[in-house]
Amino acid sequence: MESKKQKDLEWVNRLWNLISFVLAPFPEVFWAIWKGTLPWTECSIAIAILCILKNFGADYALFDRLSITILYPRTPFLYWSYVATLLFSPLWFWGVYQVYQRRQFKERMAEVFQGAGLTSPMGKLPGFVFDHPIDEFTRKMRLTRRTLSKADFQTARGNLESGLNIYIDEIRENREGGTIDIIYSQSPMPDSVTIENISDIKKCHFAVGRTRSEQIVVDLRKVPHLLVAGQTGGGKSTFLRQFITTLYINNPDIEFTLIDLKGGLEFQIFSKLKRATVAPTIQKAIGILEDLGEKLDHRMASLKENNCKDLEAYLALPEKDRKNVAGLKKVSDNLRRHVVVVDEAAEMFLTGSRSSAKETQKAREILSRIARQGRAVGVHLTIATQRPDVRSLDPQVKANLVGVLATQMANVASSMTVLGNGRATELPSWPGRAIWKCGAEMFEVQTPFLDDKDAAQLLESEVGDANPQSVESSATMPA
Repeated sequence: MESKKQKDLEWVNRLWNLISFVLAPFPEVFWAIWKGTLPWTECSIAIAILCILKNFGADYALFDRLSITILYPRTPFLYWSYVATLLFSPLWFWGVYQVYQRRQFKERMAEVFQGAGLTSPMGKLPGFVFDHPIDEFTRKMRLTRRTLSKADFQTARGNLESGLNIYIDEIRENREGGTIDIIYSQSPMPDSVTIENISDIKKCHFAVGRTRSEQIVVDLRKVPHLLVAGQTGGGKSTFLRQFITTLYINNPDIEFTLIDLKGGLEFQIFSKLKRATVAPTIQKAIGILEDLGEKLDHRMASLKENNCKDLEAYLALPEKDRKNVAGLKKVSDNLRRHVVVVDEAAEMFLTGSRSSAKETQKAREILSRIARQGRAVGVHLTIATQRPDVRSLDPQVKANLVGVLATQMANVASSMTVLGNGRATELPSWPGRAIWKCGAEMFEVQTPFLDDKDAAQLLESEVGDANPQSVESSATMPA
């Protein structure tokens, strides 16, 4: 009796294993279709070959060769079910291969966890939850923490990468769920990125950089204000050069205010552009910003008078239907989009030899207004700084900088201030390598490279009479 129960149990286990084997590939196929990572070209070729073989009766010949023609489906329902299964089989076999790889990966993962010291006080390893594709090159693996902290996984990051032959983009913690997400890839980041044709970038868009899998291009209308932070040599100035050049070339209706508190050295290639104003001192900058403050008032009143919620709605109105604002101080403003870039903002926000307390406070107030109200009226703010702490970067301004690009940081405190985590301290010492954060999304990117010579060549046709508000030459400016 006992022997019969054991045999029945064995059969149940075998049946369950068979069902599990048949069904296991389906989640892999589903996620690959959902994320667009299924190799459709290869699968389509395999399906086409099966169709040709089926059309020539190769499948029936195989049944006949194996002497099992009795099993060949003959009723319409069974026949078309058989055909559908046959045509789906390349996807199923691809899913089987993925399951096999995942199981091999999990076995190797347990060994790596053990070697990296990722064990709980009770000796348990992190539990595997899932491993899903994010895009063609990047995957997300979720693990149970087993009382381990995110810091434990960060410490073991190098061992995980070398042991699993992967490149980890980010380690995220979900304290409520008690899980850790590891965003990883099996492809390295590019060492250098260039934009082949800047004029191909759409209106009001600019390139942030390239991840392992894609080029990130952002719409300035959706990400109106930016913070670019990081230590010297990380690539901030190169990014700003590319950012300004791209927007200038592709948007003839955008005007620029460029505040370069290094004496105008970084932005000197833009000083003779028709639609750009370069200010190399805080005194010049405050005068220009005061004008912008008046333009903000004018624009807010104009939008209200025309019942428009933002500049896009106002520009969509026919010119004959646009109403003028009665009783408002006359301001020379054509309501074009306006981009304000402040390089080395700490020089503006910190009282010292370059600025008085009154000047610093005035600059803070105007930039805070632009950060708060600029999105609706089409005035966009980009702030670059080496020291993103509360002393050198106004908290109200920082709170409204939607997009953040952080190159390598010298310490965790600076990275925490900018990103909310220490990820920027873990970047390699490679110019242009940065973390792009927009909302909850965070990616490691290699920012596009554009040197002074190439930028000047691209802007050559845009050079005109110097803007009267721009300074004459950086060489004549005080140090």
